[in-house]
Amino acid sequence: MKSVLERDETLMEFKDYTESYFEDVFDVVHKTIEKVYPRYYPRSAVDFFHNHHSKENMKNQLSNEFTLLLFKNDKLIGTGTLFKNEIKRFFILPQYQGKGYGKTLLEELEKNVEKDKYDKFILDSSLGAVEFYRKNGYVYKNYKTINLSDGNCLCYLEMEKNINGDYRINYDNKIFMSTGKRVNKIQVKSSNLQNSRME
Repeated sequence: MKSVLERDETLMEFKDYTESYFEDVFDVVHKTIEKVYPRYYPRSAVDFFHNHHSKENMKNQLSNEFTLLLFKNDKLIGTGTLFKNEIKRFFILPQYQGKGYGKTLLEELEKNVEKDKYDKFILDSSLGAVEFYRKNGYVYKNYKTINLSDGNCLCYLEMEKNINGDYRINYDNKIFMSTGKRVNKIQVKSSNLQNSRME
């Protein structure tokens, strides 16, 4: 458990998940889905997310994953899960979004990855969360869809973030690498110097 005193003297705490928190975690997940997801998805997709995070699925998964909980003044306001190098089931209650709590929880969760085994984080982002992850260093990898029984599609993005903070793009055998966690300047390291001129 780690406690952080905020500027307004409210107490923010991180706690590891235990079974005693299951109902509270389930509540945070489903309240967030119901309040936020209809802005981005048809009803059938919202229902898909509810079913995906059913009690049965969550109970089966939580016992095999590392899940971190964020409390503000003893109230659970957010949860995030790390499985190997994948960020999963990351939810902040709607009334606490846009205030830095998600960033704080994500950074704390990322500290728990086994850096000697993995060189990047991966995640699947709902449409509403893409900008949040982008602001926190994640980049687009793939656009995915799931066809729903009513003819609608559920769209989401696969995203990733290099654990060491560097971003590499391989384009036509030329490696473009950022310097540092924020991309301000791009260095060019070309493995094919004869063709390094852009045409």
